[in-house]
Amino acid sequence: MKKQLIILVITALHIMLLGCSEAKKDPQNEFNHLSQAPIDLGVISSDAATVAFLNGGLVTVSDVRTTEVKHQFKLHNHTKVSGISLSQDNKLLLVSFDTQLSVWDLNKNSLVGQFTVAGHSEFAKISQVAIYANPMCVLVGMTDGTLNLIDFENNLTKQAKLHEARISHLEMGEHRQLVMTAGHDGQVKLSYIDSLSPKYSYSLSKRVTSAATGLRNEILFVSDALNEQVLLRPFSNMSEPIKLVYRERFRWFRAAALSPNGEYLATGSSKYWWTLWDANNGREIDAFAIESATSTAMILDMHFSKDNILTTLSSDGIVEFWDINTLASTQH
Repeated sequence: MKKQLIILVITALHIMLLGCSEAKKDPQNEFNHLSQAPIDLGVISSDAATVAFLNGGLVTVSDVRTTEVKHQFKLHNHTKVSGISLSQDNKLLLVSFDTQLSVWDLNKNSLVGQFTVAGHSEFAKISQVAIYANPMCVLVGMTDGTLNLIDFENNLTKQAKLHEARISHLEMGEHRQLVMTAGHDGQVKLSYIDSLSPKYSYSLSKRVTSAATGLRNEILFVSDALNEQVLLRPFSNMSEPIKLVYRERFRWFRAAALSPNGEYLATGSSKYWWTLWDANNGREIDAFAIESATSTAMILDMHFSKDNILTTLSSDGIVEFWDINTLASTQH
């Protein structure tokens, strides 16, 4: 009887860990070490050519292919860094703290300025940031659900209370017409950039742990902290969300990216692996183990190029390049 019980327990554990144990490692996959020490935060540029990351009190901007360090800035602010962002032309770097923003001009290798932002609540702090150039503007999500837009060209600021809790994700579409926000209130929204009024919203029962949007906001991915992960097409006739299909009871999604053509979704877990999905039906294509230097390695950011090359950045300071067309064609 005891032997049978042990077998049942082992079988149950195997089923629970199935997704992790099935992650494949491609020995031919290209990767680069950008840092010899673990990194706290990191972002991949929109062209996937540059990475900015935080290690201790130092922010480093490196070339992902050559690993050359382009810029390094020592942070003198003693409060915790809450976010890092690179503009789409790789000319501006933004670092946020509790309520303060610091912006560097990477061409001039100099600090442009520092700014203070606030939410509706006097206790609100910065939770998410994004910076854009040509013209320059900054999006700032707050822990009380407030979104701030700073338009430097027109010397204008806008503010709206879009969420009832911390904004955990934000991103502006390719044509700067809509901004996607998601928060700990379980809401994901697309809002007009000129008025910050919502155009589309969808609710999950738990806080949002990962979210991504297509270049033109034609597709959204959002997942909560339990077992609801859906693909949404806000402006199509497909009113029903597409749920991700997997065998485990639940999965934790920490990072996400959608391919430019909307065909594929990549999600990062809280462990050392990521998953490729068919965005048309929510079915899993395969899972892949990342290159790691520590047992706690996980993906901090991931980005698709227009050629369907996925770039991933891990907490070990390792950047990897994945040919999605090849991986999808060899699906099992």
